[in-house]
Amino acid sequence: MIYDLIIIGNGPAGLSAGLYGARSNLKTLIIGAQLGGTMLDAFLIENYPGIEEISGTELAQKLKKQVEKLNGEIIEDAVEKIQKKSDSFEIFTNSNKKYQSKALILALGTQHRKLNVPGEEKLMGRGVSYCATCDSPFFKDKTDAVVGGGDSAVKAAMLAAQHSKKVYILVRGEKLTCEPLNEKNCKKNPKIEIIYKVNVKEIKGETKVESVLLDNNKELKVGGMFVEIGLAPVSALANELKLELDERKFIKVDSSQRTNIPLVYAAGDISNAMGGFKQILTAAAQGAIAATSAFRDLKHPK
Repeated sequence: MIYDLIIIGNGPAGLSAGLYGARSNLKTLIIGAQLGGTMLDAFLIENYPGIEEISGTELAQKLKKQVEKLNGEIIEDAVEKIQKKSDSFEIFTNSNKKYQSKALILALGTQHRKLNVPGEEKLMGRGVSYCATCDSPFFKDKTDAVVGGGDSAVKAAMLAAQHSKKVYILVRGEKLTCEPLNEKNCKKNPKIEIIYKVNVKEIKGETKVESVLLDNNKELKVGGMFVEIGLAPVSALANELKLELDERKFIKVDSSQRTNIPLVYAAGDISNAMGGFKQILTAAAQGAIAATSAFRDLKHPK
């Protein structure tokens, strides 16, 4: 079986691309390791038009239902390799399955950046976490630390504060870089303390996180450590296809989400579109544009 369109990645960009591909009567398949992608990290979304508030998990399920209602297929599996043939693409997955497609959309998203300090790898999953949505309930009545100063860090701190007795936000710069509303809500939370102009030097503990050492030589006793310092593109598959990347390793696309390889498109956080404005809304928009471009190029090849 050869699909018209295969989408790699099932976050907001991939699911939106699947929706528009299926609506265009393209035989569409979405492959991704975890439904929702990094959207699952969002415990509360309040800026998606038309929806007052929703969790990332719930939004992912709603998008999945829309895609499947239009006969789009969704498979939860990890893609390991892509081979370009003369008139198609072969996709190989972790479960030893092979799929073939005429067009391809990469909606691979990003992965969490790490601190790369002593103790981080050793204590990963033992107090060190990159997902407050997933793990903050495990630190009930403890003291936590969140590293970062952007929206993801502030939201992680506010979520952690629902469970913990105290939360430190460790900010490298002199101020937070999040949206003003998030900053306001964070600063009025009595459980949250913001420490500026510090970097994490070491995470300490034998079998679990016990403290964090800062570069000002202060040591904070904490039980949980949430790292929210940004995201890096997942570009290994893009390298296989010899796609053109920018200096930060994001896939270069034009205004129609086309890459330098015919019938290969990129959408969402993996692309360099939207001026680096990484939001669920912009990812979904790029997915819709990419699928529409694929439909046009398949039906009217140059």
